[in-house]
Amino acid sequence: MIDLHSPLSILGGMTAHTFITEYWQKKPLLIRAGLADFTPPLDANELAGMAMEEEVESRIVIEHGDRPWELQQGPFDEEHFTQLPEREWTLLVQAVDHWVPEIQNLKEQFQFLPSWRLDDVMVSYATEGGSVGPHYDQYDVFLVQVAGKRRWQVLGPESYQDKALANIDLHILDNFQADPDMDWTLDAGDILYLPPNFAHNGRALDDDCMTYSIGFRAPSLQEALTGIRDKLCESINEKNRFAAPEPEQREHSAEIHHDDIRYLQNELSRLLQQPDLLAEWLGDTMSESKYPEYLSPLNQVEQDQAFFSAKQGKTFIRPGDARICYYQQTNMTDAIKVFCNGEHIVVAQTLTTFIQAICDQSEFDFSGLDLSQHEDLEPLVRFLISQQGLIELTAPEPEEDEE
Repeated sequence: MIDLHSPLSILGGMTAHTFITEYWQKKPLLIRAGLADFTPPLDANELAGMAMEEEVESRIVIEHGDRPWELQQGPFDEEHFTQLPEREWTLLVQAVDHWVPEIQNLKEQFQFLPSWRLDDVMVSYATEGGSVGPHYDQYDVFLVQVAGKRRWQVLGPESYQDKALANIDLHILDNFQADPDMDWTLDAGDILYLPPNFAHNGRALDDDCMTYSIGFRAPSLQEALTGIRDKLCESINEKNRFAAPEPEQREHSAEIHHDDIRYLQNELSRLLQQPDLLAEWLGDTMSESKYPEYLSPLNQVEQDQAFFSAKQGKTFIRPGDARICYYQQTNMTDAIKVFCNGEHIVVAQTLTTFIQAICDQSEFDFSGLDLSQHEDLEPLVRFLISQQGLIELTAPEPEEDEE
């Protein structure tokens, strides 16, 4: 059980209850020294090295490049970095927590919020004056300053019009007028929380400015409606047709009567009164891997080998790109549905504690795992292994002695 009433250092001593009731999805919050003791696991050179990798999503934004707000897509090479201007550019690397365990550990400090909504950790490095322009995001974000200084200017959703600069690749607001009441300079260790649709403009005040952006996904209701429609149509019953009772009086044969619309509303509402189906869409969607092209579920032989290692008590980890959540079925009080990387399995509710441990911890010593304790335990472990929600921790290869 999460204790919402204990002070949290990541919130500057505020309790999760206060944050959720007063700020979450409502208004910004500046947290001074929320991460004061954090040592960045990456320096600028290492971040640039990541941006050279094919599988890593990276971008560079140059405010005054060959054209205003020039956007360059990675991967990059060393020569590219040597040709950048001295100032006013930003390197952004997406999903760094997928590759760097120390940043994954930072993400774990936000478990007072729904972990199944947490997207990834983007790291930005900027030279003096570097910015990506005034814009807004459609998700909650914690902007963690880990090195250097950055000035943030913020506007509420009612204080700007969504009109973007023309002929550029970024959605940059062209009518951003700073609010003096929401103008902050963040030092290393400070955190700025922003709800969705709060426009913001961040600008580096010195070289080697590094910011971590921890985002929480918020699918649109239109997206939810489309996805649930697809779920409903997987088992369509052709006998369910529009069959509104004929009203006692219809003024004209071409008239669509209000009773016809009320009937349609009621029937569609009845279809949506299926919480387990809604949960299945939400769980499958929110647990989908950010980069499914790099996720290859294990084949049967690989799964058997990994499962044998688990039975032998080997150590497994939950990788940074694994997304796991669960839902207690309403039509089966003794069953829960476990989602992992876009797929799911139904197991007994008595395994809830085990599943919670998988979601809360990042490393597991399976030496005490007794698969005979429950008949659903082996299928669950196999499922998590096959979906790469659990992978075996392999010992590093010994370094060769220098001659």
